Amino acid sequence: MAKARDLIDDFNNNVKDSKWNAYGNPPPVSDRIREVNGRVEIRPRSGDSGAYTGYVSSSTYDLTDSWTHVELVQPLRAAPGAETHFLAESGSNAVSFRLEEGALKCYQSVAGTFTQLERVPYDPKMHRWLRLREKSGTFSWEVSPDGCTWTPVFSKPTPVTLSSVSLKIQVGITQSVAAPGTAIFDNFNVADTSRSRRVEERRQSAHEVRVEAADLAESRPHAEHINNNDEVNYTDRPFAGNFSKSLKHDSLGDPDPGAYGSLLRALQSEDPADFEEIQLGLTSAVRLTNPQTGLTFEVGGPDPQELTMPPAPRFDSEQAAHEMGELYWMALARDIPFATYGTDVLIGAAANSLNSELPAYGGPRPVTSQNIFRGIYPGELVGPYVSQFLLKGNVDPRKPDGQGRDADEGYITYGAQVIDQRVLPPQVGKDYLTDFGVWREVQNGGDTRGDDLFDSTRRFIYSLRFGAAYVHFDQVLNAFYNAAWILKSEPTGNQLGFQSGITGKPGINPEFPADQGSPYDPPSTKSKTQAGFATFGPIHVLQVLGEVLGRALRTVWWQKWYVHRRLRPEEYGGRVHNHITGARTYSLHSSIINSLSTGALAPYFGGATERFSTYLLPQAYAEGAPTHPAYGAGHATGAGACATILKAFFNESTPIENPVQASADGLSLQLYTGSDAAEMRVGGELNKLAGNIAIFRNAAGVHWRSDYTDSLPLGEAVAIRLLQEMTLGFNEDDAFFELTKLDGQKIRIFDGKVVPVE
Repeated sequence: MAKARDLIDDFNNNVKDSKWNAYGNPPPVSDRIREVNGRVEIRPRSGDSGAYTGYVSSSTYDLTDSWTHVELVQPLRAAPGAETHFLAESGSNAVSFRLEEGALKCYQSVAGTFTQLERVPYDPKMHRWLRLREKSGTFSWEVSPDGCTWTPVFSKPTPVTLSSVSLKIQVGITQSVAAPGTAIFDNFNVADTSRSRRVEERRQSAHEVRVEAADLAESRPHAEHINNNDEVNYTDRPFAGNFSKSLKHDSLGDPDPGAYGSLLRALQSEDPADFEEIQLGLTSAVRLTNPQTGLTFEVGGPDPQELTMPPAPRFDSEQAAHEMGELYWMALARDIPFATYGTDVLIGAAANSLNSELPAYGGPRPVTSQNIFRGIYPGELVGPYVSQFLLKGNVDPRKPDGQGRDADEGYITYGAQVIDQRVLPPQVGKDYLTDFGVWREVQNGGDTRGDDLFDSTRRFIYSLRFGAAYVHFDQVLNAFYNAAWILKSEPTGNQLGFQSGITGKPGINPEFPADQGSPYDPPSTKSKTQAGFATFGPIHVLQVLGEVLGRALRTVWWQKWYVHRRLRPEEYGGRVHNHITGARTYSLHSSIINSLSTGALAPYFGGATERFSTYLLPQAYAEGAPTHPAYGAGHATGAGACATILKAFFNESTPIENPVQASADGLSLQLYTGSDAAEMRVGGELNKLAGNIAIFRNAAGVHWRSDYTDSLPLGEAVAIRLLQEMTLGFNEDDAFFELTKLDGQKIRIFDGKVVPVE
């Protein structure tokens, strides 16, 4: 009698050979088992019960001192009652593999009594091949990932006579199963013939591209990380110049050295157990925000520790004092409409103070009502304060007038849904953490989140308070997803309203052309037959926005926790209050003390008749700042990264037509008619969008200006490196990304290269 290993079938002729008989219950079986695609596919019907379908050898074979194996490409899905079998049987005796409910099991049947001998979790890679083998009185159930190297799952003395057995591959449905799936077998007693050369070449090429990306990342130098030494600069006030919110504090709100030391111990050891030993101020303190994330290793884009930021301004520096002065003015100006800045008395006073008392604050100079509280990067000083991407919707002639037909209605078409650009309205005039007792409780981790007060009428972003409200509850990505939808969906026209006979179709006739390097979309004429979608199309840009945000935030979290640990303005305000009231002295620059005591800020702080009775920095959020250090800023870094991605996918030079700004009450959008209206471009408004997202956090009182200034370029650098690696994988000829950096340098990214464009 032939040995079991002599039954050979690669199933490549897609026809059942005479060496097999097909069987099944209930008949017919032709709709449930067939040879197709060079393999055997068994597809049981939904709802069958007590049904078995398979191939059985038409002859019997001798399995003593022999073996038989099969490649299990795919079992039935892991549902109760769905089984996949490979067995050798003789009458009521059998040895078999059985897969069911995510487990691989070894069975024997002796005189009709089935016994489970071993059970292991099913691993589709390691259990790709199954072998039944008898040798010198020992029987083994063996598995292999490749059909070459075998590992025993179970072995024992041969339990039954195996000199004349039938060989089977089958599935069993022991109870009703909805959609049991398909079992696929291949290569019965033959080497692997299922992987075509093309498939193997693709596998190797995919590996080579990943290696190339890894080599590219490895070739980029990692920066040295240097902080401002504030942790050791002030031995008389240990750690008072550093972030400590939610740790234990003394009666004046300065950090407890032991508690701060527990934080340093965890950051230096990087041991997850040490992070659980950090000493918080209260048993129910708000937990620290994700300090371990900067230790993550990325598998694409830059390593979180590859890039760095310059040291933050020192606690005792003039720059920190002047930045703090700007924050006091922003808090005072939270409810002044942007539209009235030109005539508002307080805005005038703030501009004068920043020019004379606080000139090192880091913003535009000289300060005017037009540029006050704005960013410094290209486009941020052009047009109205708020980016068009935070105000306008897009034109959609399919919608009724007043419900998103016109861009100045403020509705963004999100497929079949709409996003309203109006903001949940914070209560005007309501500020937080201006009482010292409440402030100190929050420093110890007191949880006042959710205690914010709101009004009922949603409004467009018309003031710093509404901008601060936007960046309170967002996830950074919101604004840039919105911008992407506007850029992809705005139809040709005037970027304002429906024009019968002129306006094109949303998403079909784009107003905003793609980047010059796109191989598909306008202005490209490279392809006459294809459109972009998952590459160089809407899915691609949305994917990369989310992808870059996570990488950018993990990068800046390394800077926050492991390098700088800069205190929040809220904490600095506590030091200012203690210093001016004489409760404790600190190494503060005199300029901020002078402005609050006798200078331009003095009429607003520190007395019963002033607007605020303390010198604490008024916060826009009930809980104040989040529980992670200030520098760099998460919103700013993420915004810098996301803006860079959009500049890489869309033509930056496209004009912004018919710009708008919010009315003085925020209830409507009005045409912006400033002399620079015609100078606005997509790239500049994306820079402004990033600046708005960052600086609105300053307006809330939770970040410094230099947090914005140095974090946007950090996010930009993360995005460029991600795009650099991404270009290694494209099939499209001559595709590239081109964008203008925040420093004004235009670059082109292609084939893993980043080169300047003259």
